[in-house]
Amino acid sequence: MSSLENQLFVKNTFFNQAHVRLTRLAGRFVTDTDAVIAEASVIFDEMLTNMAYVDKPQHPLASALFTCSVNLSLYLALKTRGVAVHDFGNAMLNGLMRAPIPVPQESDEMLRERLAQFAAWAEASQTNAAPGEDVVEFVSGDGADFEWGYNVKSCAICHQAAKHDALDLVPYFCAVDDVMSDKGQQGLRRSGSLAVGASHCDFRYQRGGEPHRLAEQYPEQIRFVQLFPA
Repeated sequence: MSSLENQLFVKNTFFNQAHVRLTRLAGRFVTDTDAVIAEASVIFDEMLTNMAYVDKPQHPLASALFTCSVNLSLYLALKTRGVAVHDFGNAMLNGLMRAPIPVPQESDEMLRERLAQFAAWAEASQTNAAPGEDVVEFVSGDGADFEWGYNVKSCAICHQAAKHDALDLVPYFCAVDDVMSDKGQQGLRRSGSLAVGASHCDFRYQRGGEPHRLAEQYPEQIRFVQLFPA
């Protein structure tokens, strides 16, 4: 696909198909939701012209960047209307917790195949990452403390948010990983992330294990107030 075709694909798959969710989220703060969504749509279109992974949307970390950029565009539209970052972050996380998101169950064989592919992508990122893309180190677990993990040394989401002076929103995007892990009982444990000032983002997964969530460790940067049960 051409660059324009890629942009249209990402716009339709990640922004347009999230219209109902975005409208509901915007409705927590304003009554003119149509105007806000229209403004966010323009912002997202501008992002797409130089967004990482648009030319390779099947990359394993591409969907995270695209989804976070959709949420970032909505936040930027709401920010001009006085919505504070922590209020938006809380509404986003609580909405995600309420959403009936199916989490695929993987067999051990499927997991091994996915991890082998991810490890290859991670290794390639250390030498071939384009500007704004993630740089990742794959970490193989021993099955005792964790099954598998990775370290993010350079974060595409941080890079994207920095362009819009919105790095204070990124810790809430980090917390999204914890919510998704809880939904799938993946036992994600982390001690930090680039967005909260750590040297790297450390992801460690142990299916069925006890999670270690960032919001509990960095309450000043992720001021999460859970309104609904997980």
